[in-house]
Amino acid sequence: MPRSLPLLMVLALGLSAEEAETASEAGAEPNVAVVAAPLLATFEERRQALVETFATTGSEAFDRAGCLFTLGRHAEALVQINKGLDPLVPGNTINRWMHGGNTGFIAWPGIDAYLRYEKFLDEATKERYRRIYTTGVFYARLSTSNHKLMAALTRYLATQVWGPDAFTADPYFTTKDPYIMGKLKPGQPVWGTRFDAKDPTGEKYLKEIIAATVRGGPGEFASRPYGAQNILPLLTLADGAKDRTMAAQARIAYEVCLVQFAPTWLRGHLATFAPRSYPDTESQAPWGVATLPWLYFGGVTPTLSHAKAAAAGALSNFRLPPTIVTAATDRSQPYFYRAFLNGFALNHYVNRTYALFSRSAKRGGKPWQGQSYPCGVMFDQDPTKGSHLWITSPAADEPGKMGIHTHGVRANEQEVLGRDSLLFVFKADNRLPYALGYVPGGYQAALNDSAKDGRIYLHYGSVLIAVTASMPFTWDPAAGIRAPASKPRTGDSEFRVQAPVCALALETAPPGEFPGPDATAQLAAFRERLTRRSALHLDIPQVAARYGNRHGDTVECTFGGTDRVNGQIIDYQTWPTSESPWTSQKTPDGPLMVTDGTTTRTYDFKAWTITEAPGKR
Repeated sequence: MPRSLPLLMVLALGLSAEEAETASEAGAEPNVAVVAAPLLATFEERRQALVETFATTGSEAFDRAGCLFTLGRHAEALVQINKGLDPLVPGNTINRWMHGGNTGFIAWPGIDAYLRYEKFLDEATKERYRRIYTTGVFYARLSTSNHKLMAALTRYLATQVWGPDAFTADPYFTTKDPYIMGKLKPGQPVWGTRFDAKDPTGEKYLKEIIAATVRGGPGEFASRPYGAQNILPLLTLADGAKDRTMAAQARIAYEVCLVQFAPTWLRGHLATFAPRSYPDTESQAPWGVATLPWLYFGGVTPTLSHAKAAAAGALSNFRLPPTIVTAATDRSQPYFYRAFLNGFALNHYVNRTYALFSRSAKRGGKPWQGQSYPCGVMFDQDPTKGSHLWITSPAADEPGKMGIHTHGVRANEQEVLGRDSLLFVFKADNRLPYALGYVPGGYQAALNDSAKDGRIYLHYGSVLIAVTASMPFTWDPAAGIRAPASKPRTGDSEFRVQAPVCALALETAPPGEFPGPDATAQLAAFRERLTRRSALHLDIPQVAARYGNRHGDTVECTFGGTDRVNGQIIDYQTWPTSESPWTSQKTPDGPLMVTDGTTTRTYDFKAWTITEAPGKR
């Protein structure tokens, strides 16, 4: 059991020991206590609060050392540096999974700290660094995008520091390490001291990732536990690479990642599809990668002692250009944000205090994803409560058998989004032949018509939500969660629409649209309006559905076929890489343009330049 991860989280998420170690090193701490903290208005206020808090109680040794160095507390910082190195020593008993492929979560922050603070290190610490980084087998199993990027970065920068001929595996790995010894054939050299046989230093891979990031988003987009490890290494490269071309392109890629996040930002929520995330855990208190946009954009303050991603960003001299901030903070008018990221056509409808979002795999994405949520509604809410209502075709939904997959999503569900409306069509198999819905418990009022006409209505203070199914179902708000993938919150519940072919629709509205003296009266007015104007129709033989909302808009989805909004066919082949009131990138090759209404910032991915000019895009 890893010492840094609470037992509660290991049990709640159903993690194996190895996955728990990985999650711990990645910064996955969704169940830490949420403590109300004052809103910090400016970047410098947030940065200062982070540095001061993390220096004292930070949960990652190398970033904690960086905060201590920043505050001039050098002796304490050196203690933390060596504490961070301890788990990287061959044969250590602190991180027994390290040599199985999880090294990057420690080794990358370590090389980052070396480059930033070498001038403060004593000779003994520098020699310890050299010995560990040139003899460690850090690249033995690279199974996910974050593993690969951290490994390539670590090897590339270690080569920059100690030279290309400095790497020889410590004898421990060929005589005592069971993982490495079990993989080696007689006479085979230890491969884990290099990134890849054809790319030993990782330089080629880093260039590929930089190009891929600006064209299709960072790996594991918006993943709370793993997204930061797909983004922050770019900042390390931008600040630490001696190859100035590489550094400049990495800086552009890092900045573009923040641009890609900006229109999805809702004061603490990354209100967008996220692979490799845990939907049950979401509240408006940022954790994991969501603390990084918080650093630059503001909003609900995270638990600062666990905000590893934000702390890493705070230690850099990078400052976000003001032109980008408007896209993350102007919520005065509703808007759509369309993006083609990680192979999915993403769509978002953001309306001041809530965001409805979806994703489509109809352009070639991978529809199955175990650790994932495909879509739903996120909204302003007390950060101690859940604020993500979601629908899925579950990849796992059996008590005691959730594993690392949480509920996830299988390829049996497709959806399409319109103004204030999201339509799902399900074509399930016999293993889990139903749709699953998750209802956070923080609502101020609820009307339960599920058994009568397949509808429920919810008032969360910041948003009204109606769930409409193609058939009656049972929703028991007091029944809790049958197969929780994290610690259930009081009042959270779920429902299942038990039919292999079915459809569901979500319709949302701002509470101010419906007059009434209290939440119950407003919700009753919402129900009355939708009963008269909104309707869901399912064609079972065609596996196709149509939903008409209160505005008179229609959304249509045919499973494996054509989607339409207001009669217009959605052409996913021409889906923009980014399109919002502030951003425009028509194709993956760019250019990307960002505006704050008075200045336009243009990113040219062929020339690798950034220019600014007065005016809108």
